[in-house]
Amino acid sequence: MAYYNLFLTTGQTLTKEDVVRCGSRVSNRFPQKWTDGSMITLENLLCNLVRYHDQPILYQQRASKNEIPRYNPLGVGQKKLIDYDSGVLWKLIDSNLVNQKMGVNPYFAEKGEEKKTSEMKSTERLLTFAKCLGITKDKIKELPGSHIILKKPNKSPTTVNFKETKLTQHMEDLMIEYNNFLQSHSITCEGESFKDFKLRRTFRDIDGDASLKYGGRTGGAYHQVERTKRIKHLRINRSKTASIDLVSSQMNFLYAYKTKGQLNEIDRYHLEDFSGSTNRKFSKGMHSMMLNNENSSKASGAFEHKWLGRPENRYLKQVFKYNPFNLYELQRKIRKAHQSLGNVWYQPKIGMNIQFLESSFIFEVAIQCCRQGVPALTLHDEIIVPQADKKIAEMIMKGTPLNKQLYKAIF
Repeated sequence: MAYYNLFLTTGQTLTKEDVVRCGSRVSNRFPQKWTDGSMITLENLLCNLVRYHDQPILYQQRASKNEIPRYNPLGVGQKKLIDYDSGVLWKLIDSNLVNQKMGVNPYFAEKGEEKKTSEMKSTERLLTFAKCLGITKDKIKELPGSHIILKKPNKSPTTVNFKETKLTQHMEDLMIEYNNFLQSHSITCEGESFKDFKLRRTFRDIDGDASLKYGGRTGGAYHQVERTKRIKHLRINRSKTASIDLVSSQMNFLYAYKTKGQLNEIDRYHLEDFSGSTNRKFSKGMHSMMLNNENSSKASGAFEHKWLGRPENRYLKQVFKYNPFNLYELQRKIRKAHQSLGNVWYQPKIGMNIQFLESSFIFEVAIQCCRQGVPALTLHDEIIVPQADKKIAEMIMKGTPLNKQLYKAIF
């Protein structure tokens, strides 16, 4: 699958007359009314459909403001793209030139229904139509674009501009090199091939100062594969894969910055009077909830209704159901075990800042792997590499320094 790309163009300007002429050749249902303002959006849409003609293209069928120039250099109009009455996408759908599957909005999903992103796919007639307009795969180019996305807080889709700094330039250079390296390798899962994707890092403007210090994870492509399928079926260059992560990463980042030391592999989730592998998983979940919620009550609620509700925690949910324990008592044990950290709990900004530090470190590890010829996929706090390269990747993770001058903490 691919994601809709706002940076694709052939550099030409379409005319309404040429669009109608070429469209009428391939479909007797082709609309005759077009506007000059829709030509840029149509050209970008056709570039996407031609470049990714052999795979579904995921896109947002949602009314929203146009992206700012940093993320939308061509000025593609969202309404001009997806409006049911006048949008260029739906004109092509109604002409049977494009196949489309509507997604499932999580806010309106039925019980048990999975969230799905809307998708479109080319037809042979679409390719004929595009070729008539001079849009072929060899003529499509991708404009330079930022690999860094800054959005407003609270899962808002609204993007924010930011100033270039030493940090942004470093991250941009790293992501360009990283993406270029991955494009030369085969990444598949259950027969589906992930190619021509561009990983971008998404930050949140929590302080309203357009700084990049909260969030920073990437998503899309292989990230959307269910964890159990990913573990069993994800392949890099047809090879089985192995996952490597930093032990107790969020807590070890706290300790590394608080004590002005280095990252280590101490298990910070182990509690002396709450031991055992299952209890450690509960402890890990509660540590995260305490770092990302405003008080103990919200942390308990998030643990019980969100964390235990994740698909990968089905077994733990059943264990807790039949053998419940006091969530507030568990939080007290955690605070007691980490007294030396001081007041870091129940401050979501700190949790998001740790996510920034954690994701930044993982990308530094991944790029070092790539420079050693090891394709490494990032996934939150872990990297996925070919199984044969696991030991090399482990050594790289242990030997990669944490640049505290570049990646700064707020705590």
